[in-house]
Parts: sequence; C-alpha cells; structure tokens
Amino acid sequence: MAALCRALPKAELHAHLHGCVRLPTVASLAPRGVDVRCLLAPHAADRSLASCFAVFAAIHATVTTLAALRRLALEVLEDFAADGVAYLELRSTPRALQDADAAGYIACVLRAFADFEAAQLAARARLPLTPRLILSVDRSASAREAEETARLAVRLAGETAYVVGLDFSGNPTRGRFAEFTRAFEEARRAGLRTTVHTAEVEDAADTDAILAFRPDRLGHALTLTPTQLARLRAAPIPIELCPTSNKKTLGLANLTCHPTLRTLLEDDYPISISTDDSTVFQTTSSRELQLVAEACGLSAEAVAALALKPMDHVFERDAQRVESLKAHFRRAAAEALGEYHRSVQSWW
Repeated sequence: MAALCRALPKAELHAHLHGCVRLPTVASLAPRGVDVRCLLAPHAADRSLASCFAVFAAIHATVTTLAALRRLALEVLEDFAADGVAYLELRSTPRALQDADAAGYIACVLRAFADFEAAQLAARARLPLTPRLILSVDRSASAREAEETARLAVRLAGETAYVVGLDFSGNPTRGRFAEFTRAFEEARRAGLRTTVHTAEVEDAADTDAILAFRPDRLGHALTLTPTQLARLRAAPIPIELCPTSNKKTLGLANLTCHPTLRTLLEDDYPISISTDDSTVFQTTSSRELQLVAEACGLSAEAVAALALKPMDHVFERDAQRVESLKAHFRRAAAEALGEYHRSVQSWW
C-alpha cells in the first residue's frame, strides 16, 4: 500500500509554505539570536499544537530575505514533486521582509513557481507538478490587513494564472471569521475562490458564520455539531482533511478516532487528503493517503479514487487544463494500480 500511494498521482490542496520547508535549511539560515532548537527537536511528529506554532514562529523569524524565501519555496516544490504530487495549491500569508514588502514577498514566490516549471520543462519531467498559490489571511491580524491581502490576491489573479484563491488560517484559538467577512466578500465579488479553516477547535458560533458564508472549500472541519454536519450533507462544501495534523490538533490516539474521516468517506463526500504542514508533522502526501487507507481498510481501487477526488474541486481557473490534468491522473493511476496488482500476484 505504501508503494501504491507513492506511485499514485496526487493533488495537494492544503499545504502551508512555511510548514513545508526543509527544517535543516531553515536552521542553517537562521540569523544570530534566533532559537532554532525547536526545529530540530527529536520526535517532531509528537509535537503539541502549541509547539507547532512555536516552530512556525522560528521559521518566520528566519525567513527574512527574498533569497531565503526563494530557496525555501523551490525546495518545497521539489519535495512535493518528488512525492508524486502533480497539482499543488500552496498557501502563504504575504509578509514584509528585510528587502521587500508584502507584495514583493508574493512576487518572489511566483517567480520561484515560474522558474520551477521552466526547469521541469527543460528536464522533460514525466509527472510535472502544476503549482498554484492561495494567499492566506492570518486570523491573528487586523481586518484592515485582511482587506489588503484580499485586494492583493484579486489584483494578482488578474495578472497571473498562479494565484487562484484566498484562505483564512492561523492560530484557531484567535480571531473570529465574522471580523474578516468583508475581505472575503470582496474577493468573492471579484471572482476569486475562497477556502476557510473551519472547526479546528470547538467554536460553534464561528463555524456557523463560516457555513453561512459558504466558502468554496473548508479546511479541516473537525468539531462539527450534528446540525452543522447535516447542513453540509444537504449542501456539500468540499473539505480539506489533513489526517496527521487533525490527529495532533485533537490529541487523538490514532486515526480510527477521527471524528469525521470515516463518515465522510462512507457518504462519498467531496474531500481531499492533504498534509497541512508536511515537514512540521514529518509526513508526505503519499503517507497521508496510506494512513487513511490503513485506518479505514480501503482497497487499492478506493485509494486510487481518493487520490483522484481532489481534482473535482481544485481552484485552477482553466477548465481545459483541469480536464487535461484529470486525464493525466487517470492514466497514471491506472498504471499504478496495474503495478500494484502485479506485485501482489507475484508476492502470492
């Protein structure tokens, strides 16, 4: 199953740039005075939620120049491509650096995307990765900053195919979506797609406000009340699940205790399996698929279908490109399944 999950083409829809960087690289770039011990601590997969945000703080304190940002962005793209991810929606919050403002930060990431795609083309990559960017609104920031991010996202979406959406994220114990609705309404009016981190912690009122807004996708959606789950069943909004991250956030003993995973799979609900923060949680897109397969007892065919499922709710705006990617995914998945069954027969 691990080999099958590695071989399958994958679409990663919920990955934060700073949570997917190579931690040894960050540690090597850290300026004097920045404590990076938390980045290289043993048993990183067992970090608490609070310690994860300490890691993010250390990363942000280190990524202070365009050169560092470019290097880390390229490494993130390389790592996802090496894991067989063929479509990636990476998200990041615009922030000022020592040598750039927030707009310059995003411009640097977009240049890294373009250079990475050019390198793939030159190398004639068999399974090229299509990168896309979602700008994130930090729920710990102000409404004014959120509106600035929304306007930047709208402007860039009109200039490049790389920018495809606006996200609401950050420490789930801070801020309320109602305080930022105006920014997301502005993005929606301009035709930008939206995704909102939802119900990571128990806050029924905040979740109700998010469901009333009806973003294009929901991130996590873990602590749903029966009424909220019924609303989503009646009118589905695709959910981005991040199994290892969800397990850590909720303090679960294992994935069989996940509050929504099995139910959503049984309902054939529109979901995507993602990493959230691949290096912070020491995981990959392939490993997340494998963990779900093992926890839920999925067949090889069911795992392949799960890997293809996210392509039905990507934010890519070019419909022809989406159909081309789907066809590519189906061909590659058929090859992976064929190899899987040949391996099983050979083993028996």
